[in-house]
Amino acid sequence: MSRHRAAVGLISIALVTGSVAACGGGSTGGSNADTLTVVASAAPATLDPVKANVGSDNWFVNLAYDTLLRLGPDGDVQPGLAVRWGYVGANNRTFELKLREGVKFADGTPLTAQAVAASLDYARKNGLNAATWSSAIESVTATGPLTVRINCSTPHPVLPLLLDQIQLVGSVISPKGLADPSKMGANSFGAGPYVLDSAQSASGDHYTYTPNPNYWDQSRIHWKKVVIKVVTNPSSALDAVKTGQADLTALVANQADTAKSSGLSVINAPIAFAGVNLADRDGALAKPLADVRVRQALNYAVDRQAITQAIFKEYGQPTTQLSLPGLDGYVPDYDNRYPYDPAKAKKLLAEAGYPDGFTLRAEVQGVNGFDLLPQAVFQQWKQIGVTVNVVTDTTVGAFLSNAMSKSFPALGFAYGGLPTYLTSLDWMLPHASPFNPFASQDPKLAKLLESAAAAPQARQPGLYREAMRYVVDQAWFVAVSRQDQIFAFDGRKLDGVTVASGYLPDLAWEVKPR
Repeated sequence: MSRHRAAVGLISIALVTGSVAACGGGSTGGSNADTLTVVASAAPATLDPVKANVGSDNWFVNLAYDTLLRLGPDGDVQPGLAVRWGYVGANNRTFELKLREGVKFADGTPLTAQAVAASLDYARKNGLNAATWSSAIESVTATGPLTVRINCSTPHPVLPLLLDQIQLVGSVISPKGLADPSKMGANSFGAGPYVLDSAQSASGDHYTYTPNPNYWDQSRIHWKKVVIKVVTNPSSALDAVKTGQADLTALVANQADTAKSSGLSVINAPIAFAGVNLADRDGALAKPLADVRVRQALNYAVDRQAITQAIFKEYGQPTTQLSLPGLDGYVPDYDNRYPYDPAKAKKLLAEAGYPDGFTLRAEVQGVNGFDLLPQAVFQQWKQIGVTVNVVTDTTVGAFLSNAMSKSFPALGFAYGGLPTYLTSLDWMLPHASPFNPFASQDPKLAKLLESAAAAPQARQPGLYREAMRYVVDQAWFVAVSRQDQIFAFDGRKLDGVTVASGYLPDLAWEVKPR
């Protein structure tokens, strides 16, 4: 989906239709006891960890790059390259980390506070989400040989999560990598448990990782080799695991029963949501969208249950919000804020002065079938007189370019579950992004989010739920479905394969031989 670290947003591994390069890659061979072979739906956009797509590129990055902190499947933040961390003072603007002693990068260079500060500085200036997720970070300094301080211009309450292995910003890059960033796109310069073996890899087809002899915790290295095969056809990906040529792959919903009947283990958990973004909230291109009654009408006109069942089956749930169960902004009673009611939708349109409906343009992305859900929404809108002229992009790059061009008042979307602070930077605050290309703003919403960001941790969930209720009431978007990420794997060979909301199977540390 989207390259903006929207990969958690647009290109989420959960949304990606499980693909693993067709089982080619000659030298990689098949699966064996010492080799972990997994399939991915697409080649990585880059191996530069701070420019990679969250979700679809994580496996490629996490094997070679340790992060400062780590996220567990139950949502707890654990030590990584940092052993202690926390905010200093009030308002969540200053954050300090104490690094682990004796760590070396794979190239043998000592991991110091100066190296970590330089890596984080590179991330905040050059990262895929630098303009949003890292926008509050003002400076990063080494305050001692193993201590680092992050200073923010405004409150940033989720720095621990930003620095974990899921969001990738805390992936520490060695000074040798930073000396020539152009090389990071196809090579690894990390301190992770493995290193990319370029001689045994073929860009776009398969990527081979071998143990890092300098890794600080050798007990975490469970494999002599890890191979990621790229297969763009979901059926071929599943076949690779069924026939033993691979051990683990992501699935689409209609493959789960086949995987189970083949004797594979199947796990799933909510990962993302999808729908239609009513991006032109001020009516610059489509005047009707400036009226909240129109935006609410478009929400009431959608049969979420029918669409979710048709596309995701039991691996999806209807929703009207931009959060997942277990995340800080999730409001249980707002999954059905807009029950299907075409009559009410027509009444609201008439009250707003559009009794006969209207026409607008929309952009969707056709890669991996991401256009199916918004197209279903547009068909239902016809019942209330709203006609949509659709442009379907065939590449992620085209979608992002068109989204940011401010040429389309409505955009199909899929977006991964994130803490509300990060979601707000993409969707709710006036930062131009593929999810808020017109930089829409609402003073009341901004005040709610400002209060939540500066609040003590215990108060944040309640405040973020209040903000989520408000933005859903304002109908800035038509969220339709919450989607599960689904994985199939050889349970006779693998142990430690875990999935949870916002959490991917951890190849680098947790997946091991049974």
